[in-house]
Parts: sequence; structure tokens; C-alpha cells
Amino acid sequence: MAFVTADGFAKPFDVDGQFYPAFGNRIPALRGFYLAYDVGDPSPGDHQISHLRVLAGGPSEDLSPNADLNPSNIPDGTLDISLQDKNPGGEEFFYSASHSLLNIPGVRRYQVRDVGCVGECSRVIPQASPGSGPANLFPPIIALVGFKLFFTGARDHELDRIGVWFRGNELHVALRDRNGDDTFGYLVDFVVIPTRDVNISSGVSRDSARGGKKISIPSISNSDFLLTGWIFDFVNGEHEIRDLGVLRSGDNLQVFYGDKNADDLFRFRVEWAQVGRRVLSQT
Repeated sequence: MAFVTADGFAKPFDVDGQFYPAFGNRIPALRGFYLAYDVGDPSPGDHQISHLRVLAGGPSEDLSPNADLNPSNIPDGTLDISLQDKNPGGEEFFYSASHSLLNIPGVRRYQVRDVGCVGECSRVIPQASPGSGPANLFPPIIALVGFKLFFTGARDHELDRIGVWFRGNELHVALRDRNGDDTFGYLVDFVVIPTRDVNISSGVSRDSARGGKKISIPSISNSDFLLTGWIFDFVNGEHEIRDLGVLRSGDNLQVFYGDKNADDLFRFRVEWAQVGRRVLSQT
């Protein structure tokens, strides 16, 4: 199935974003992302983090018009991506992003945003409600397209717990350091996929690791791989960050969350789905 990908080096304050293949009439869903400092450096560093984002271009219906945060309004063919500390000069980082291109009737793309969360927050997404009647037999799948997470205020932070995931029709977002008492904001871009005429294989990969881990998830033919949620949590408190992300490669999923030594234990949960249009046999 079709997907697009891009990688390279950038700085957080690159105004025009990065080139990305245009989606056209396809709907994108996040297949993987990776953000890192000092890739290829034998003596890598790490940073306290104030802001990170992976946002793809194209139209997304705004469900939070009164939020005290500008909506994502990125042209198709552009990737807005950043890993940022508070340094106004902007430290160079490496990025990789990939999106599946969905060709499933009825897929809708939305975004929600808010400022004022502490530790973790959640909100109900009305458009994702299963409703009543036959819809209960085919509840929709909600998958990520992109996200922006940032601490408010002037200082940057070491990270303890971070993630974006869904429970039913409820969005959850976490961003916290050791104390979990600092205010943050978020924007989450996502798709709601009707499942009445879709073949679905979904799952959750959870474990602990140091620095990163590779997980085997065999591909299903004629299906698109989608990230539906992810969360990382250091076991022994907060740390500076060298890299973080979830990458799909062949039949493997690779998870990263570490500082420059990659020796600190973290727990992870990655939620995913493989979806494809149901084809009826012809006689």
C-alpha cells in the first residue's frame, strides 16, 4: 500500500518547513516518526526539551475553534517538524517521518488543541462517538496524523513521561518532567476511519527497554500501517533527551527514548492498526 516518507536535518526555527510529498486526494495517517540530536556523532549530546512537533500539510477540520492556540494550517506538500530546547539559535536535529496514504471511503481528518494541561489531560471527541444502532457493530478507528507538544513558560525541561493516545472516543495527552506540575499545550491531528467495509488488524506493543527496542509486527498484504497511540515513561524519573520516536521498517517496529548514554530504563506502549478495504469475492 502507498506511503510517503522524508528524513533529513533541520533547525527548530526553519520558517518554511520541510518539503514533503503532496497527499492530493488521499488522507494521511502517521506511520512513524523519529526526532534526534547528533545522529552519526560518536560523542552525541542531549538536551532539555521545550517543544516537539510532527505536523503534515493538508486540510484538517478544527474541532477547537476557541482554543488559545493557533490551528495547524500547513500547505499540502510540507512537513512542519521540530525538536526544540529554549535556545533561540535553534540546535540542529535529525528527523524522519512517514505517512500512509489512505484510500478508504468516509475517512475524515480533524485536529484538536488546548493550552493549560498539567501532567496529563483528556478530552472527548464527539465526531468519534460510535453512536447508536448499526454503528455500534463497527466502531471507528482513530489514528494519528501528527502532533505538537510544548511546555509553556521560558524554561525547558527534562522529560519523564510523554505520549498521545486514544481510549474509545477520548483523546489523552501526557507531557511531564519529574514533578509533573508544569503547564503544557498540545495540538493533535488525527483521522477517524469508518470500519464497516474495512479489514482490520490492531494491536498494542508494550515492554521496557534501554534506549530503544525492535518489535516484530508482520505486515498484512493490501493493508496500511497506522500509529493509533504511543507513550514513553522513564522508570527512574526525568532525563535529558537525545532521541525519541516510533519507526516502521519492513516487518519491524522500532521504539526510541533515551539520553546520550541510552542506558536508562523506560516503559513504552505503542498502539497500531493495519487496515485495508474489504474486497468481496466475485462468483
